[in-house]
Amino acid sequence: MTAIGAPRPALIDGLFFIVIAAFALSLGDGLVKITSTHASLWQLLMLRSLIAVPLLIGVIRTRGGRSLKPNNSLWVGVRSLLLVAMWIAVYVAVAGLPLPTVSAALYTAPLIITLLSGLAPGRRMAIGEIGAVVVGFVGVLMLLQPGGSAFSVVLWLPLAGALCYALAALVTGSRCREESPLLLSLILNVAFLLVGTIMTTGLTVWPVAAELRGAAPFVLNGWQTITSTALLPVAGLVTMLALIMVVANTSMARAYQIGPAPIIAAGDYSYLVFSCLWSLLLFDEAPTLLGGLGIALIVAAGLWASAAGRGRSG
Repeated sequence: MTAIGAPRPALIDGLFFIVIAAFALSLGDGLVKITSTHASLWQLLMLRSLIAVPLLIGVIRTRGGRSLKPNNSLWVGVRSLLLVAMWIAVYVAVAGLPLPTVSAALYTAPLIITLLSGLAPGRRMAIGEIGAVVVGFVGVLMLLQPGGSAFSVVLWLPLAGALCYALAALVTGSRCREESPLLLSLILNVAFLLVGTIMTTGLTVWPVAAELRGAAPFVLNGWQTITSTALLPVAGLVTMLALIMVVANTSMARAYQIGPAPIIAAGDYSYLVFSCLWSLLLFDEAPTLLGGLGIALIVAAGLWASAAGRGRSG
């Protein structure tokens, strides 16, 4: 047993699954950024889920699953809605911001998890946890640079996504431990499909003003006609995104089911490394010096918070 009370193989497996999820999700963010010039956000969510949902049903059936109903429908539904909100916020931000910036803002989630855990009855935050939150807040200010010429309100979106992610992680660990990771992934993709279909239909039938669509085409357009030359590449990208979401969501759910949230959240920071890698390889983008320092502080604060959480549990 480890100091935090979980069997060591579970910790290793949990970290393995979260690193797989981080690798897949960071690549998916890059592919969404590429696809955003050819399709709307809602169209992308709908098309991707049209591939992912049948694939997941087939895998569940192949592995002997008979029921597609979760044990706790309410909390699985809450988890899915939180993650849908998170990814919408992230994808809107990714379309207009460098990947490392979005990733760092999103990965304030472990700090939010620390804060939320500290609100539990009978639990006080340790000095190290408080210090980690303060350092992380400074890092966020350096990254966002409010009042600076480079500040954009879009930068707040991944922070909102971080809150949703933190809540979803706590729900997964406390209310959905007994659910099948594949079933959790399936229900999440059904939620994506519903939201994508409703928004695509609504914005196509009742389009917003042309000047507004021109300002934010990825978000405010409905169905976008894909040119014949772009059809095959976009179809390939959407298929890859569907496979990525199946692998990533299943791995993420499994990681938070079998490993303590603070330790899994620390392993989750590998997402930032992969995100910087894809940003350089796909877009030749890198954060500014001040933004880079802010990212470093956020990472350090997250790891500090995780270490402080493990220390309290020992």
